[in-house]
Amino acid sequence: MPGHELHGYSDYVVVHLINSMNSSGIEIKNSWLKHGKFHVNGNKDVEISSAEIDKIIIPPNSAQDISACGRSSALYGTEGSIELYDGANKIGKLYWSDPYSGDNDFQAQDTIVGGTYAIVVGNWNRSGGSLGRVDVEIIKKG
Repeated sequence: MPGHELHGYSDYVVVHLINSMNSSGIEIKNSWLKHGKFHVNGNKDVEISSAEIDKIIIPPNSAQDISACGRSSALYGTEGSIELYDGANKIGKLYWSDPYSGDNDFQAQDTIVGGTYAIVVGNWNRSGGSLGRVDVEIIKKG
């Protein structure tokens, strides 16, 4: 059916990870999707496996986009998470849900209040469309 492929793709998130640490790279581990797919930035037709996402290391003082969307043939949207590490130290987990219908959700989880790291989540669209781009800055205190 013409145009049907746009339904799943219209639910998407671009997690713009900003590594503000001066000397540590951020490793992505344990990427997970319940619905949808990871894809090449700017091209929803080129899928990336979770294993490929888990190889990403964001150098100090740089940024990287992680993109996910719904599948063209499904009306579920996208739901998933990635964990962020500084070597063996877990910084936290980022979770998102951009359902086909209903409200969106984006959370920084598994963080330690007053700990070594801070995760600063920027604005994101809570309802009425896709999550869109979410700026997430990672800071190492001290």
